[in-house]
Amino acid sequence: MKKTGILNAELVGELAKIRHQDKLVICDIGFPIPKGATVVDVSLAEGIPTFMQVLKAVLNEIIVEDYTIFDFMKQYNTEYYNQIQKFFVNQTHAEVSMPEFVELSREAKLFIRTGEGRPASNILLTSATGVKEMNCKLDIKFDTIL
Repeated sequence: MKKTGILNAELVGELAKIRHQDKLVICDIGFPIPKGATVVDVSLAEGIPTFMQVLKAVLNEIIVEDYTIFDFMKQYNTEYYNQIQKFFVNQTHAEVSMPEFVELSREAKLFIRTGEGRPASNILLTSATGVKEMNCKLDIKFDTIL
């Protein structure tokens, strides 16, 4: 049995298929995922798991060279915006309108739907090759849920 990293077999399998410059989206519960897209829905209930928990777990599995977020994330979801800036020091990025993000997301090979309900909790990631500067371990801590 796998003991570290992502344990969800479907998600691990889909992430293993991601190649250099492939795109994937980690999205909130309300994001309009295109019909026919490959989706791994990890949502259990509203807020479980959070966007940030899923992002951290995914970043421990893949290397990212570029990311795109909503241009209004900084205003409406400052906490997540600031955390993303800390994660991605060497990566290029774009902040685009919601309609532009939705259009760009059509290129994604994978959508990971979280239980997140906070506004603007969506990110489009472009995978990279084994670039050491972009490959760092992130500490994932899950709150105890009773």
